[in-house]
Amino acid sequence: MTGQPSLLALWSVPRSRSTAFERAMYERGDYLVVHEPFSRVCDFGEAEVAGRTCASQEEVMAALVDTAAGRPVFFKDTTDFPLDRLGANAAFLRRCRHAAMVRNPRDTVRSHLVMQADATSTAMGFGHLWDIVSAVTAEGLPMHLVDGDELAGDAEGEMRRYCAAMGISFLAEALAFTQQPPASWKATERWHAGASESNALGASPAGRKQLPADLEQTALEFERDQLPYYERITAALRTTKERT
Repeated sequence: MTGQPSLLALWSVPRSRSTAFERAMYERGDYLVVHEPFSRVCDFGEAEVAGRTCASQEEVMAALVDTAAGRPVFFKDTTDFPLDRLGANAAFLRRCRHAAMVRNPRDTVRSHLVMQADATSTAMGFGHLWDIVSAVTAEGLPMHLVDGDELAGDAEGEMRRYCAAMGISFLAEALAFTQQPPASWKATERWHAGASESNALGASPAGRKQLPADLEQTALEFERDQLPYYERITAALRTTKERT
């Protein structure tokens, strides 16, 4: 690719602060931001990409590529569902510039269970994200690591590193949230309340719910399940991050 990359992919575990990151990309104004099209297909059976209705992961990939032919596109997706068609489409993987976003499982698991008490361990998403990391790196493609914990402490630094890795300009003004949240968040808005209420990347709204005591044992079990995948992802991508 030459010039500004036209298709940026951010793959993230749920509850990793990825929607706040997406909002900062929305604030930039130079990318069309597409919100979780793969997850939406898996969960609701269809997703909209730039006015085009998609009913499968394959159709989402085609719509993203077609849209990016006319303007730069950034999409963010979460891995609570297995995005199992990606590995079968090397051409799509090569068309994107990729980043993976994580946060420590201790916090993501508890945040997820607060929102969905009957969620499964696999829905925590680290295993599914590892599958994507494996598919991307198997193609010999670079993949940048975005750390949701570091984002909370140094939003500017984490965004600067991301922009450098993606080959795009860093826009400091995009760290402040001045626009209303995207309309595409509406269908799943309860999951994005924190990002909607925040006024800047890295700022955490007050009054977060605590995990009920009767779910703590479940959280511990899920955390143990997800930790090995978290360690694999960070080990595989940390050296790439440190070079940026």
